[in-house]
Amino acid sequence: MSNIILDTLQGKKTDRVPVAPFINVNYIDEFYGEHNMDRVAKSIEVYKHFGFDIIFRNSTVNYLDETALSADNWKVTSTRTDISEGDHDVLTVIETPEKQLRQIKQYRTNTPFEVVEACVEYYIKDASDFAQFVKYQPPVPVYDCSDTARAREIIGDTGCIAPWGQGVFNMVSMHRKLDDLLIDPYLNRAFYGDMMRYFGDRMLEVIKQYKANGADMVSCGGNVAAGGVVGADYFAEHILPFEAKFFGSINELGLYSIYHNCGDASHLLPLYPQIGMSMLESLTPAPYGDTDLAFAMDTIPKNITLSGGFDQITLLREGSAKQIRSKVMQMMDILKKRGNFIFATTDYFNENTPEDNVFEFARAAHDYGQY
Repeated sequence: MSNIILDTLQGKKTDRVPVAPFINVNYIDEFYGEHNMDRVAKSIEVYKHFGFDIIFRNSTVNYLDETALSADNWKVTSTRTDISEGDHDVLTVIETPEKQLRQIKQYRTNTPFEVVEACVEYYIKDASDFAQFVKYQPPVPVYDCSDTARAREIIGDTGCIAPWGQGVFNMVSMHRKLDDLLIDPYLNRAFYGDMMRYFGDRMLEVIKQYKANGADMVSCGGNVAAGGVVGADYFAEHILPFEAKFFGSINELGLYSIYHNCGDASHLLPLYPQIGMSMLESLTPAPYGDTDLAFAMDTIPKNITLSGGFDQITLLREGSAKQIRSKVMQMMDILKKRGNFIFATTDYFNENTPEDNVFEFARAAHDYGQY
């Protein structure tokens, strides 16, 4: 059976534009009205319910959980403090033979089915903290990737499995405060480069496990170094070389890769092809980003698949069927001239999105997406 997602990634001719929006677990939970369910099977059911093609992402392992690595020279303890109903903070302390490392994460209930998290204290406050990671952090463990394997079994060859990882800069930003990370290349270039290589290599070890359990793609966050944060010159000098090497390693593993930037990207688009990703998302237009679809079509070469572009924040939630259908038609008129596009929203579906609107989005994409 032909896999329209893989055919598109390989530049093969298809009879229509694939339609594979990013559906996160918050929407799955809202759709079924409960939190504790089989998210693998239920996610796939929701894709099929709307007639979407499948890029399945809901089998990510928690590779940032240091408690899984606790050892004699890397003793990890976590303490939870409840703030209010549904909201809490977690203090994680790592004890090495030389010093103590601390991280505080805040977890806040954003909607009834979505909890957002953010670091307010980071492990790596200076170069000596990073030295502890290099010297004492245990190797990447064997993670439970059974959800990826089970998704592969259910989906078979009719879709793609693409659990989440991170691009290199994103990965380092989860260990060091962004303000400090951005100036590290100027103050201590060797320290910055060592962090980028170290955490990039660890991310690759997780990605290898995804592949071993049936993944054929990996989704990699690149949103931290979005266009509203860094300029083109900074990106070209301090981020691009590391991302290009990292994505080159993913290619060598025989995996397809997604580079995900759901924010501003217009002045970075000319640089993105040098990263070497298989697919670039999310082409976010104003007012939530600054990407013009036609410009992206012209700027990104056809060996890279494009995806995204449809507003799920306002239009999909609040628009009429006529407005949704009109926007889909307008976008298809542009993107079909180039081809090699997977139609999707600019990020995951928000809660309180009417089911009828999602159906209209899917129907219009199939109606107007015929080549």
